[in-house]
Amino acid sequence: MNKKFIIKMKNKLLLLIFCLFTTVCLSQKYYTDSGITEFDGSKAAFEPIKAKNESSISILDFNNGKIAALIKISEFNFRLGLMQEHFNENYLESNIYPTSTFEGSIENFDKISLNDNFQEISIKGTLTIKGESNEILAVGFLKRNNNKIELKSSFSVKLSEYKIKIPRVVFKKIDEEVKINLNYVYEEKN
Repeated sequence: MNKKFIIKMKNKLLLLIFCLFTTVCLSQKYYTDSGITEFDGSKAAFEPIKAKNESSISILDFNNGKIAALIKISEFNFRLGLMQEHFNENYLESNIYPTSTFEGSIENFDKISLNDNFQEISIKGTLTIKGESNEILAVGFLKRNNNKIELKSSFSVKLSEYKIKIPRVVFKKIDEEVKINLNYVYEEKN
């Protein structure tokens, strides 16, 4: 091989490595594997149908406001074991659909200047539950405290949009529209 060609290739390789390294170094990704996701599907005057998952995984890219989350369905804990069993086996079929995901972004993220006070934000993206994907728009609150970023959000989803059927026997107890609450505390990922 020609010596000039080898030098040229080495320079291109070094430039490529530098570009990749710079992109990785400048990228600020925040991560949590202990995010809290709660839902409430109760109708008034009936027994509460609530559950909490304290091991939700999420990544927030601080450069562009992109956000992704993965929630293990079987990690939702109910007050009663029988509710949890029915939830996993009959409603969400967690053996077939083990996770729920969200992929989206914080709107107008480039205009946000985070500090230690919560700021109202809009989050837009695709929520997938039980293999069904739907676009959602949610209001949230975001703040930065030292090296951590905290996200809180509440929104509702209709069970029918995710093909979750409510049996007639419990139709009066479970609301068609379920409220979801998030509280994720992100730490910078190295």
